[in-house]
Amino acid sequence: MKNHLPTKEEIQKFPTCTVENPLRILVSACLAGTLCGVDGSSNGDAYWIKKLIALPNAKTTLFCPEEFSFGTPRNLPDIHGGDGFDVLDGKAKVLTDKGENWSEGMIAAAHEMLKLAQANRIDIAILMDMSAACGSQVISNGCRLNSERKYRKGPGVAAALLLRHGFKVVSQRDYRTLEYLHNKLDPLHPIDESVIDHHENAWYQSYFASE
Repeated sequence: MKNHLPTKEEIQKFPTCTVENPLRILVSACLAGTLCGVDGSSNGDAYWIKKLIALPNAKTTLFCPEEFSFGTPRNLPDIHGGDGFDVLDGKAKVLTDKGENWSEGMIAAAHEMLKLAQANRIDIAILMDMSAACGSQVISNGCRLNSERKYRKGPGVAAALLLRHGFKVVSQRDYRTLEYLHNKLDPLHPIDESVIDHHENAWYQSYFASE
């Protein structure tokens, strides 16, 4: 799954980004350091995202869908029986590790994220991958606390709603696309052509080789 990513050519066609006319980015709050992970952490230091969104010609809107509906800390939600599109269509459920059905709250949070994206006229979203809300390429297939964690291709619920409305979504693991974005904002930033996006890495290629 890669058509949710903007191409290098699409990024180059973005208008010149200035302080007065910045690139408008919607970001999963945890990636910017907000302590909104299920355990009250930020899920690690995504310093490369922080560096990107700190540029003066980037305007960032932060949001955590899960915190919006369920607070922090919270139980651990995952999608069962499909992906985020399926949850939106009533074909799959969001269940916590305690068995609670959080589908309704997750859908409400997704619509709140969409409202923010539309109100702020975002150009692109950078979201936390493998999240039941924000995942863009990969999510857990059922509860991730099972002894043998399983994965599936597809987006989380909030990412799916953004994609359904035409927004491009990048994850913190899409390093090549993030390099193109950084170079667009700062032409003096040299693009590291050795890095790859998530769907190109060895784990992804191996895990989903049969699909």
